[in-house]
Amino acid sequence: MTDSATPQDTAAPAGGPALPEEAHGPAVEETGPALGESAAAAPEDGERTALRARRRRAAVRWGAAVAVCALAGTGTALAVTAQERTDLPGLATPKDGRYTFPALTLPQLPSGRAVPKENTNRHAAPLRGLLLPVPVEAGGSPTASAAPAAGGRASASASTSPSPSAPAIESATPSGTPSVSGTPLAGGAEDRVACDAVAAAWSDPGVLRALLLQHACRDAAVREWTAADGTRTQIRLLSFGSRAEAWPLFDRLQTRGALKDAPALEHGDTTGWDAVPGVELAVRELSGAPSGTRVALLSAGDVTGVITMTNPKGVATAAFRQVVTLQSDLLA
Repeated sequence: MTDSATPQDTAAPAGGPALPEEAHGPAVEETGPALGESAAAAPEDGERTALRARRRRAAVRWGAAVAVCALAGTGTALAVTAQERTDLPGLATPKDGRYTFPALTLPQLPSGRAVPKENTNRHAAPLRGLLLPVPVEAGGSPTASAAPAAGGRASASASTSPSPSAPAIESATPSGTPSVSGTPLAGGAEDRVACDAVAAAWSDPGVLRALLLQHACRDAAVREWTAADGTRTQIRLLSFGSRAEAWPLFDRLQTRGALKDAPALEHGDTTGWDAVPGVELAVRELSGAPSGTRVALLSAGDVTGVITMTNPKGVATAAFRQVVTLQSDLLA
């Protein structure tokens, strides 16, 4: 008996045996996802490449910015530190009356004189060499002058009157023979004076002259100048044989001394001043500022110093302290 054809046999294609339904499904499924993945991978790779490029550009920009800032900061620091502080805009110290002095140098000791031992309270250097130099504002030189030679003292006549044509410093040596110490410097004046000339400025000259005679003042040196602001400064140094002989003059002036031209001067306060070891300091000035006259008294071993600064418009406090401190440094 012959088998009859089924509907499935009738539906099969004529070109060959019919493939199972399972064979068609997987073939379509394998082809579809493979094409989709390749299509999606291309945009993702492009985005990654663009992102990396953007990051590289950002890194380059930030690196350049940091380098520029570092170079600018370094250049600014070099420009600021290379200049003096007072030359920088906004940092310059306002003018307060202080002067411009040359570098302070100690004088040379006389030939054959050894450096004094500590705590001897004796000065071996020439008295004139211990005077504060003239500031630039009074015509002085900004550079330190050479120390005076030990043998540069010339003899003078016995006259004690000042000589305007040949200003010098006259003092009595232990033998009683007057001598001239030094020559005037540019911008300043060194007047010929005896040891007791300091007494003429005070209200009790007789007492002071007696002290100078009793304790044998050995030498006197004076330096004066008038600055551009009108302040007149006078520095007197008087040397004795020892600290014990120099102290009575200092003590008398600081306790009961009164200037003839400014009898109302009071004892000034030196709190906050720069202390100079080995130098006693006393100040006389008016209690109210500005004071037209200021006086400083110094005691440094065998030397007594008197500093007087006057100006009708008032003596600047900063200038007064500066002169006193620097002169004390030279005597210390």
